[in-house]
Amino acid sequence: MPTQKLSWFHTSILLCLSACLILPALNVRANNLELHNVYAQIKPVLEKNAYGIPVYINSRDENDTMTGVIYGVIHHPFDVLSQTLRTPANWCDIAPQHLNIKACTYQPIKDYCQLTFYSGRKFYEKADDVYQLAYQFDINEQDKDFIHISLSSEEGPVGTSHYRLNVKAIPLGKSSSFIYFSYSYQYNFITSMGMGIYLATLGSGKVGFSITGKDKKGNSIYVDGVRGIIERNSVRYYLAIQSYLDTLHIKPKDRFTARIDKWFDLTEQHHLQLHEMDKKEYLEHKQLERKDQQRLQQSASQNSISENSCTSEEPLIKPLKRH
Repeated sequence: MPTQKLSWFHTSILLCLSACLILPALNVRANNLELHNVYAQIKPVLEKNAYGIPVYINSRDENDTMTGVIYGVIHHPFDVLSQTLRTPANWCDIAPQHLNIKACTYQPIKDYCQLTFYSGRKFYEKADDVYQLAYQFDINEQDKDFIHISLSSEEGPVGTSHYRLNVKAIPLGKSSSFIYFSYSYQYNFITSMGMGIYLATLGSGKVGFSITGKDKKGNSIYVDGVRGIIERNSVRYYLAIQSYLDTLHIKPKDRFTARIDKWFDLTEQHHLQLHEMDKKEYLEHKQLERKDQQRLQQSASQNSISENSCTSEEPLIKPLKRH
């Protein structure tokens, strides 16, 4: 059984963002055409917005469910993005760039690939001592111009449940892609209490990316509270995908160091929202966590009959047919 060690991150692990425009929510079966329609609608916002990066943000907290959505342009070819997303093991290079993800392992379980995220606090913690969240990895749809990946977990830390992560993408010409990223989970009264304490103490004064108005001096007022948490974590994951792709040209032996270096520099472009520690400290922590991850992955691999379903582009789960 995983160690269920309470941390503030466990009550605020939200991956997505918010925005001022209103779009119809994409359902789980949103397809190529729907994504193209959304892109056409929000293209002006992607090209010029307050975030300084080509993203459109949406988030909500209602009916005991926290949900976040981010649409963004990734300046990499669709075939490269698709290959990256549909290979489960790649997620264990993407996710741990986030401050709170201490490690990630992959392992075939019966007829699917399981990804386990080890979630802790921002400073270094041994991966064995933090909470483990096991996701089932699915390729829901894929073809030459559309990909839909999902991760799902029924049980989470501190009373949270029904975690759902969906990523969809389409090509934009030969060199760019349009990506949709959504994340949601349900929470209970205990989670809500923990969140309130965090926002009144450690999370006090922290803000997100959405601008809710102007003060008397004309300065922007940014969203805070739960939506601020959603937005900060969403951008961190978005930038993790970007830094993974940006460093694929680096020699494999140097790629990890280049990747975490790149991720930190990207986050520092949003210092107000995302700064938590200096670069030296972040890099040192991640190097230690990488060693933990390698050890845990070796153990997971020894307990598996085969790794093919997690390390290849075609895992055991078969793509679902469109309806």
